[in-house]
Amino acid sequence: MIGLIKETLDRIRYKIPLRPRQVQIEITNRCNMDCPMCQREDLGIELEHMSWSHFTAVVDKLEHRENITLTGWGEPFIHPDVFTMIAYCKERGHQVMITSNGLFTKPSMVNDILNSGVDSVTFSIDSVNGNETVVEGHTSNKVYENIEAVVKGRKPGSMGVRLQATLHMDCENDLYDVIRYGARIGCDIVNVGRLDRQFRPNLKRPDAREERFIFLKADEIARASGIQLDWLQYSVSNGLTRFFYRLLKKKLHRSGQYCLKTFDYAYVTREGNVTPCCLLPNSKMGSLLNDSLDNIWKNGKFNHFRENYRDTCGTCDLWTIDQVPAEPAPATPKPVQYPVLVK
Repeated sequence: MIGLIKETLDRIRYKIPLRPRQVQIEITNRCNMDCPMCQREDLGIELEHMSWSHFTAVVDKLEHRENITLTGWGEPFIHPDVFTMIAYCKERGHQVMITSNGLFTKPSMVNDILNSGVDSVTFSIDSVNGNETVVEGHTSNKVYENIEAVVKGRKPGSMGVRLQATLHMDCENDLYDVIRYGARIGCDIVNVGRLDRQFRPNLKRPDAREERFIFLKADEIARASGIQLDWLQYSVSNGLTRFFYRLLKKKLHRSGQYCLKTFDYAYVTREGNVTPCCLLPNSKMGSLLNDSLDNIWKNGKFNHFRENYRDTCGTCDLWTIDQVPAEPAPATPKPVQYPVLVK
């Protein structure tokens, strides 16, 4: 309880911790799916696996039992060394998470995952078999059997399994079905995120009022189904943490002055560079091949980014509470004013 209160106060004041608690390592940006919403080919990055030497050099710099996510802009389970990478992290006391599209390359993959010691697996799906209206998101008829096999095969109290969905315009029923599906097969959590249109402005998503209405219904379905619904802009976690988050979320990080992502998170590219976000491969704060994470986390470049993140991130609102109006087209005399969320 004391720790929760301290962290909440630190977040409100944006008093960042001495080091990041969440470290995401881009072990690959190659993928066996080609989702129209994915931006990996728009980022100007080479599509390749992280080398074993770079991986071990990076992990050896993580000395405080961080929570590590072994996922970049690709499908981590196609990396030939992924299970050795999981083992390497676990041997050093880290919590290990992975996000996958569920399209496994060989039948033995389910057992490999179940025996890997990974702490949590998240599967990205935007619809479930038989009722798809999402055409730009994560959807494949081949993944459901794999997801269900992982959920069914895990030992009680061991690996966590969650589903992750993005919200598209006029596709809220798909989201509701994902929540019901997750509850029915025994997943722990469904996480919902906004659709990013930085490189794909033609993708459509609900406005702020519509988004809030969809959340309220989704939350009702999740509670009735007995599954946790995490939605950054509205509610996360459970128990007291969920209560305080819903109460204070608009005050976090000096009432939105800072991005929620930059508080205790760092992204590490396949070359070993530390960046503030997976969407910013060229915003290099330092390299873990020749410096420590503690030094990079507190250096002047990283601090300058935190204070001026809008200079780089523009109107990105994936990790803010309220939606940010898109920049108007040059020929438009006035920007479109989107309604803000009701408190």
